[in-house]
Amino acid sequence: MAASLGLAAWLAVAASPKAFVPVLAVGLLGALGTGVALVRPTVLGPALGVSAAAYAVLLLVDDPALDARAAGVATLLVVVGELVGWSRELAAPTTDEPGNAWRRPVWIAGAGIGSLAIGAVLLAVVDVARIDGLLVETVGALAALGAIVTLLRLARAPVGSSAREE
Repeated sequence: MAASLGLAAWLAVAASPKAFVPVLAVGLLGALGTGVALVRPTVLGPALGVSAAAYAVLLLVDDPALDARAAGVATLLVVVGELVGWSRELAAPTTDEPGNAWRRPVWIAGAGIGSLAIGAVLLAVVDVARIDGLLVETVGALAALGAIVTLLRLARAPVGSSAREE
């Protein structure tokens, strides 16, 4: 819940004076929902959605051109969701596997770092895409071709097949 409160505070501080109160209110509502999700896990999705809505309110009111905070917001939402899931597992009466106490924090850190890296790359691509030129068009065409080839390969793979035969 502390990460969700931190997200709300960070967004409120980053907002203009005009957007401060609505961003903080929506962010705190998302943090409250995250707290409720510790008891009722079905509330987690809507709580993360409300936390993301605080960022949407900031974008709607302040209207920044290209906001680099998007990657950080996405990362915090991933980390908050993972932390709530982990706290639910820790509250369960079942015992955990040996060594799992170290695996989950590493997984959460990896998911956070991965989402931050993906977000940063996407922001860089969007920033470069605003530039016209043959190089940008070529890279875009190659990326589209790569996506089509990947989809075709996935579509041809039989369901339940493995790479090696036993």
